[in-house]
Amino acid sequence: HCHMYGLVNVAAFLAQAMKETIRYDACDENSWDRVGDKKMYPIANACGQLGQSYQDYHCKEDERFMECEVDINMSINAVTHAKW
Repeated sequence: HCHMYGLVNVAAFLAQAMKETIRYDACDENSWDRVGDKKMYPIANACGQLGQSYQDYHCKEDERFMECEVDINMSINAVTHAKW
């Protein structure tokens, strides 16, 4: 039955990604956590919003074998047509 949980998780992820892609024409997490007096969107949101640090998230001990090491040289380029 464990493989069914995995398939449901993949289906839920793809459904959410498709919804975001169609509704917002976006392929990445949207920056919505504004900071400072001017309520600006900081570039640091790419590393975690609302005080989160995405690279510090880890799987439970029995699932650690599924983690990938952080690649500090990795880069991503993307374009959005969002209107906000």
